[in-house]
Amino acid sequence: MMPMLPSSSHSLRLRLLTTDYATVIYLTLTGLAILFFPSRTIDPVTHLLFRLGVLVLLFALALFQNSKNKRLFLFLRLFIPVLLLSYIYGDTSALNHLLFPHTFDAFFSGVDQWLFGFQPSLEFSKVFPEKGFGEILYMGYFSYYFMLLTVSLVYFIYRRKRAEEVVFIILTSFYLYYVIFIILPTEGPQYYFPSPENEAINTGFFSSLVHWVQQNWEHPTGAFPSSHVGMALIYLFITHRDYKTLFYILLPFSFIILFATVYIKAHYAIDVIGGIITAPFIYWIAHLLFKKAKILYQP
Repeated sequence: MMPMLPSSSHSLRLRLLTTDYATVIYLTLTGLAILFFPSRTIDPVTHLLFRLGVLVLLFALALFQNSKNKRLFLFLRLFIPVLLLSYIYGDTSALNHLLFPHTFDAFFSGVDQWLFGFQPSLEFSKVFPEKGFGEILYMGYFSYYFMLLTVSLVYFIYRRKRAEEVVFIILTSFYLYYVIFIILPTEGPQYYFPSPENEAINTGFFSSLVHWVQQNWEHPTGAFPSSHVGMALIYLFITHRDYKTLFYILLPFSFIILFATVYIKAHYAIDVIGGIITAPFIYWIAHLLFKKAKILYQP
């Protein structure tokens, strides 16, 4: 009697993580929007090919993961979408005219004028032009780019059981903000106001770093609500639950970000208020969706 060979279907069984569901759903829905409204999208073919490539990669990793290299595959599957967030954010600038042909900068700058009687994003740096003060705010703003990786990596290394949940909440929160940016296109003071009013002051090392990031990675999108503020608060919500040390490390940087986004003219003051208001709701929705996604999870 011939010996039974192991079933190949078992080794190639699709093992989806909750983070896979979050990324697949976002890329699929925005991909369908591009297909239905290609004339309202900048370079639709490139954005569709990007989505196809990411989806193929995620499903390939889910399909070929095995017990021998489970840790490596888990790291790749959690952090590839995290590393792609910057590109996906810029991607919204090509999609944010799907519903509206114009931006809402006039409205939000008008709200600032109504609330304060002036434009905080234009006046803040004029009132506090000192280089030391500016460097502190630029340093806080620049720290935002490390918060994402810091929280994700620390939980992967030291809180492995919660790593998937934390990355899911982070990814989903970003995707929810990106949907708002697509629906409600707002560029921000640095793009809306004319030169030289829209130019942030140069205070030194950290301002040079931030200006380089803005020139190479920022796009005219995503001003309202401020995802910088919203995500900084969401990182605090996450770490306050079970990682108080990291919470207290992030706390002063998160506080500085509230002011820095306006100081460097990336956001209107109302954007900061919007980020503060939306953060708990975005976090709650992401946490609720994680519980729903766990039902679909295939360990």
